[in-house]
Amino acid sequence: MTSATDDTVVIVGASAAGLAAADGLREGGFAGPIVVLDEESNPGYDRPMLSKGLLAAKEHIAPAPLRTADHLADRRIDLLAGHGAVGLDIDRRLVVTSWGETIEWRHLVIATGVGARPLVTSGGACLPTLRTRADLETARTLAARGRPVTLIGAGFICLEVAAALRSHGLEVSVLGQLDLPLAPFVGDEVARWLRDLHRAHGTTLELGAPTVAVVERVDGYDIELSDGRVLQADTVLAGIGSDPATEWLIGSGVALDAGVVTDAAGRTNVPGVWATGDVATVPDSHLGRHRRFEHWTNAVEHGRHVGINLARGADNPYTAVPYVWTEQYGRTLHLIGERRPGDSDIVVEGDVASGDFVVAHTADGDLHGATICGRVRVLRNFKKLLRSGASIDAARAAATA
Repeated sequence: MTSATDDTVVIVGASAAGLAAADGLREGGFAGPIVVLDEESNPGYDRPMLSKGLLAAKEHIAPAPLRTADHLADRRIDLLAGHGAVGLDIDRRLVVTSWGETIEWRHLVIATGVGARPLVTSGGACLPTLRTRADLETARTLAARGRPVTLIGAGFICLEVAAALRSHGLEVSVLGQLDLPLAPFVGDEVARWLRDLHRAHGTTLELGAPTVAVVERVDGYDIELSDGRVLQADTVLAGIGSDPATEWLIGSGVALDAGVVTDAAGRTNVPGVWATGDVATVPDSHLGRHRRFEHWTNAVEHGRHVGINLARGADNPYTAVPYVWTEQYGRTLHLIGERRPGDSDIVVEGDVASGDFVVAHTADGDLHGATICGRVRVLRNFKKLLRSGASIDAARAAATA
């Protein structure tokens, strides 16, 4: 057993959220030991860039570290790489690691994030995904082969990967179950523009039919779609979603429901145990239920918030405005707030067809979110509007001004 002092905080996961929580602890005045565990041998790197600039780059650039060694040393944050958590004893306050050791804690922060949801072929093989540094090397190997690549999934990751692989001159096909990619997040008009952007850059889109099976052949795969079509693929990469990394918590007593259930401050049902980032299921006052947010900015802001709350023994609720961005073919889409089911989509600036626009998402006169391309100057204004619960009329007025 690895001993710890009475006030040790153990953070499980050197993720964006976990490292932000460590910084938040110091910012909040916590002076005791902080130990961060992570299963990867080189943890704490910038994941969003894996499917963006790093895959598109002609050179093999390593992912940027989230914290330097000097930063960790200055903040007295002890990062144990290659030490994944495999179990939790809440009665004796111990974390069991993949090394077979136990680490004592007074407070625990769960920041294990999510893992790529596996897609298994008929032969029992898991198809490649893109979530980790090792996955990036696999994707780079696929790109170097120069053979056609089929992406199963038309979410943020696969669309970014498609754009990156096209920049290398590869033939790319994207299979998606929706008629329009990302339509629930950006609305139909922007989704059509995004679909057409991919087609204009030579990406083949097969939309509107979920994949039901992937059958291995000697020289590739047969991909069976729900509408009866069978598509042949040379190389396949999957991006069908993600699942919270909570297997190590099963049976621990920590409440789980599609993630680690927390209150608005970040506390779980177990005294002394907190959760943050992609793995945390947090209260949503608008929906009247708990939910998870799987975006980098949320992870950073929520991690810092939880760290400060823990350090100060505070109950401050997390109220940040959601924000996510995606890069595809040199265009950057910014999504601030959230588009909700049933929302109308109103162009308040620019023109969608030109790729220079601000589209507001609204219902019953209330502003819920915005999708922005090319007009980043309005981001700060829309963040203020959303934080204040502004109306669509206020959004129009801000756009006019």
